Amino acid sequence: MYRLTEIAAQDFGAIYDYTLKEFGEEQADRYTDALEAFFDTLSGMPEIGRNYAAVPDVMRVEFQQHTIFYRVRDADILIARILHQQMNHLQHLR
Repeated sequence: MYRLTEIAAQDFGAIYDYTLKEFGEEQADRYTDALEAFFDTLSGMPEIGRNYAAVPDVMRVEFQQHTIFYRVRDADILIARILHQQMNHLQHLR
């Protein structure tokens, strides 16, 4: 199981909106569906990510053009941010 923080949910919405604008509804649906499927996979295998040394207790994993930052908890993973790989990640995680 996974949960998104409020800001991660905003990231997800922004990804959908950008993809819709640039590539159309079909691609936006396909990309965000694939992203949600990856969240499910990640919740079952959180160890596929690696520690993000700049922020304690945060892990990271790449998915296509985005990096997912998350925390492993007892019952689920908490997805903290979904950021484009070219963004300054540390600036958005503080």
